[in-house]
Amino acid sequence: MPNSHNDSSIGSLLAFYKHERQIFGRCPHCSEPFRLSEVKLTYGKEPPRDLLTRLKKDRDKLQEQLDSLEMEIEDVESTYQQKLEEQQYRFDTEIDKHIGKREKEIRDKAIAKSRASQLGKTLEKVAPMFPGFGHHPYDVRPVFDPIDFVVFDGYFKGEVTDLVFVEFKTGQSRLNDVQSSIQEAVRKKRVHFETRRLSKAAMKALTSVQGSRSELPDSFIE
Repeated sequence: MPNSHNDSSIGSLLAFYKHERQIFGRCPHCSEPFRLSEVKLTYGKEPPRDLLTRLKKDRDKLQEQLDSLEMEIEDVESTYQQKLEEQQYRFDTEIDKHIGKREKEIRDKAIAKSRASQLGKTLEKVAPMFPGFGHHPYDVRPVFDPIDFVVFDGYFKGEVTDLVFVEFKTGQSRLNDVQSSIQEAVRKKRVHFETRRLSKAAMKALTSVQGSRSELPDSFIE
């Protein structure tokens, strides 16, 4: 009987490994030595049911641990992402507030500066009417560019005694380069008086209805 023979051979082999304590083996995973007599040997196409069950339990346990770990990772990532979005939102909000505040400050300063500029221009025009100006308003003639006023002192009384250039400033404003050059010319007495008149030929050409350009004189001023 072949089966009986095989069973007998296997039994003899198992008995041999069980009683021969001087045969050693080495674990292929941990490399630890062990006696073959300490190994529990079985025969068949599948491992023992208790071993298979333990392996399945270990596998299921490992899978549960893996699933739990993945859930923890997802929770951490979700929490981190949420905190990051909250911080980004607060950061963006603070930036928007700062920009809005800064824009309002700039706009308010621009409005205040514009108002001050307009007020200054208005005050410049009416300055001769203010007490303490030092000149009779009737003697003042507005120029505004490059100098605000030219004062003909004594004009109101019928006799001019002095000519005065007046530039009216408000706040911390200063003379510009052109105004400073005018001040310097006056200081160095580079002030002159000239009388000019149109020539007779110019008057004739200008009053002639039938005059042509060829009849215009070379110079209009005598």
